[in-house]
Amino acid sequence: MSEVKIRPITYDDTEDIIRWRNSDYVRSRFIDQRLFTKESHEYWLKNFVETGKVAQFMILLDDEPVGSVYLRDIDHDEKSAEYGIFIGEESARGKHVGTKAAKLILSYAFNELKLDKIFLRVYKDNPGAIKSYENAGFKKNGRSEDVEVNGEVREVIFMELEKKDFE
Repeated sequence: MSEVKIRPITYDDTEDIIRWRNSDYVRSRFIDQRLFTKESHEYWLKNFVETGKVAQFMILLDDEPVGSVYLRDIDHDEKSAEYGIFIGEESARGKHVGTKAAKLILSYAFNELKLDKIFLRVYKDNPGAIKSYENAGFKKNGRSEDVEVNGEVREVIFMELEKKDFE
């Protein structure tokens, strides 16, 4: 059985992150679809990850990097953060890697960072992601918004998970 782990992201991961985030598959699932560059990713690491505004990890499948999972806009006063994930390696998709990685970072969020609520935004027309999030414990909260991406309006739904509901 394959083992899923997470580890903190480093500058050495930049090449993989850029390759994955710039792939059509991954980019099409993000609201912000700008192309990543080495400079933009290193700026993100320096100004967000290193300052604690973001907790970002690499997802490892059998010790090989296959994607990334993160908490952004960490708010210690509100005890909340926004969750994000992408599986960059096609060979790792459809194997419950995302659900397992979600549970690992949620444990980190609730037990290490002492947060009380994690929320996410997902395109309504991405049932695979929604199912993975539900398997990790997230629930739709009834909120949605329309966003314009590349001239097309898409509905984004909000999901959340509170610490008290985390297994």
